[in-house]
Amino acid sequence: MTSSSSFPMVACLGEVLIDFIAEQIGTLDKVHSFQRAPGGAPANVAVGIARLGVPCSFIGKVGADTFGAFLISTLKENGVDTSAILQTSEAPTALAFVSRSESGDPHFLFYRDPCADTLLTESDLPRDWFQHLRFLHVGGVSLTREPSRTTTIQAAKLAKNSGARVTFDPNLRLALWSQDLSACREQMHALLAYTDIFLPSQEELLTIMATQDVGDAIAKTHRLGPSIVCVKRGAHGVLISEEKSEGDLRQFSQPSFNVKVVDATGAGDGFDAGLIVGLVRGLSLEAAVKQGTAIASLVTTKLGAMTALPSELELERFLREYEGA
Repeated sequence: MTSSSSFPMVACLGEVLIDFIAEQIGTLDKVHSFQRAPGGAPANVAVGIARLGVPCSFIGKVGADTFGAFLISTLKENGVDTSAILQTSEAPTALAFVSRSESGDPHFLFYRDPCADTLLTESDLPRDWFQHLRFLHVGGVSLTREPSRTTTIQAAKLAKNSGARVTFDPNLRLALWSQDLSACREQMHALLAYTDIFLPSQEELLTIMATQDVGDAIAKTHRLGPSIVCVKRGAHGVLISEEKSEGDLRQFSQPSFNVKVVDATGAGDGFDAGLIVGLVRGLSLEAAVKQGTAIASLVTTKLGAMTALPSELELERFLREYEGA
């Protein structure tokens, strides 16, 4: 574990896995070659944060296999502290096959039942970290199975009670919930009680809040706990709602950046990383949201998720070019 003199300020908890991304456009039965890439939404966020120069740690579990070793090595190479990643022989590292459409939107086929990341237990948590964290980022995939479900909620509770801000991206994959929407909503609502910043796509927000009205969905979310809701709307940018006090909402939009989309996998994770880094560095919410949106746009211009996340220099160059256009 991390030494007492170097506790992490930011940690991400959840799944890290292997994405096999189709190199051709089309459904999985039509493509014939794949590119191996490290993935898993919370791991993508951790790498995105580290590449922007903010130290970040990852809490999770992988298989005692070559894929698990590869993922730990990859996170280390990207500057992520891996001292809280455990390996287990009880289940393999998860895999996902990713197809792409003409628009660049990904579609996933998961091989993860059983898989190592769902075996993360409360006793695996580096509890001495939580008094020092400023941000804990978690994802919804960890809620799909026990014991990682209880572990994730407990970690969020520990962080919240210690004064850290908890960010939660639902990363909703109904196939991983066996299409059980009722169970999905129940568990996500339970985690939202300990969440400060909720980071869903518009479709995810409407599904989780069981409504077709965005305003109603945002209001329901605030009542459950989060003071900030960032609604990702793809090419339409991001809608932000901040509850300054009970019932007093401030809302604004950030338009997307005009780029040629190659692969949208991981764009939302890039947004999360940029937002968290901005807030860690004391940027206003508006400036942090703009930074997150820029990173999301940059990610869509390359194949892959983790592999497409920009460095701080690449982000600065992109913003200069965009603002100078």
